[in-house]
Amino acid sequence: MTTRRLSVVASLFTYYPLALTCVTTVLNILIIIILSQKVFRQRPTMRYMLVIAFVDMFLLYGWNLDHFFRLKYDFEVDRLSVLSCKLSTYINHVLSQSSAWLRVWMCVDRFCALNQIRQRRAVHQHRRVFLLIALTFIIIMVINLHLPIFACYAYKYHNQTRIAGGSLHFPLYPTWNYINLALYNIIPFVLMLVFNVLIIRHLILIQRTSTIRHSRIRHTTISIPILLSAFLFCLMTTPPALIWAFFYKAIRAGIFQEYLMSLIDSVKYTYHSLGFFLYFITLVEFRKEFFRLMHCRCINTNELIKFIQSTTTGRAYRYRTQSVRVPTITKS
Repeated sequence: MTTRRLSVVASLFTYYPLALTCVTTVLNILIIIILSQKVFRQRPTMRYMLVIAFVDMFLLYGWNLDHFFRLKYDFEVDRLSVLSCKLSTYINHVLSQSSAWLRVWMCVDRFCALNQIRQRRAVHQHRRVFLLIALTFIIIMVINLHLPIFACYAYKYHNQTRIAGGSLHFPLYPTWNYINLALYNIIPFVLMLVFNVLIIRHLILIQRTSTIRHSRIRHTTISIPILLSAFLFCLMTTPPALIWAFFYKAIRAGIFQEYLMSLIDSVKYTYHSLGFFLYFITLVEFRKEFFRLMHCRCINTNELIKFIQSTTTGRAYRYRTQSVRVPTITKS
């Protein structure tokens, strides 16, 4: 019985990263399609959500999927060659840090929007969003540029060539783990916490002072998913990052190290797959667009009425608008 349970647990840890990657890909594609609709194009905050969906989708094809390959087929993509190691290390760090900082700018953008006197955003605000997103990627890519240059090298072990993730020129780890912890978790966590407190404070002030109910609802509905996303980010990504930074050697030397590393990373990568559920639960317009796309309502209601009017007689159209049964029309 114990062996069977261990087999089930092993299968769960093995196939969960693969299932998470597939499900996240489908859900984030839906997010991209829905947020690209006309109803969301005028909101600069949605631009951050759109780019975050792209980043989170590709992020799961990195180290997350490597857990499946290692546990199932006993190999890792980032250990196939020195080149794959360099590219994988660089891309995974860039995507993870970019995802965190885009969430920070989303909190900053929401705080700035709440503090604007006029409800209507300026047109050039969209340009600022695109510029900030581009600068974020450029700065993070430059910060991590040393990884493809100095990280990863090949060495001989029992007449076999293996790939190491460190550097021959200087001790890359655990120093870079500490830096990555600051860039991916600590600094974004502090900034998200500060701006979330300010957002909550401002929402309370709007609730008390604003006489326009629609304005209060509009500000609250947009802010809630941002607050929940920041809270879940701190809850689900900070503990794994702390463990990798300070307890990596203990994990590598422990029992069931492969499954334990997969479990730690699965907690972090699960957060990056929650975007669809978060928006679906908290954003009414997101739900409406989702159901509209699922029902393939591509024809406008007015166009449909005009089409019916042009293809039916006036008498039949009168009966149809009065919800008269079809047999009643045919008998008269």
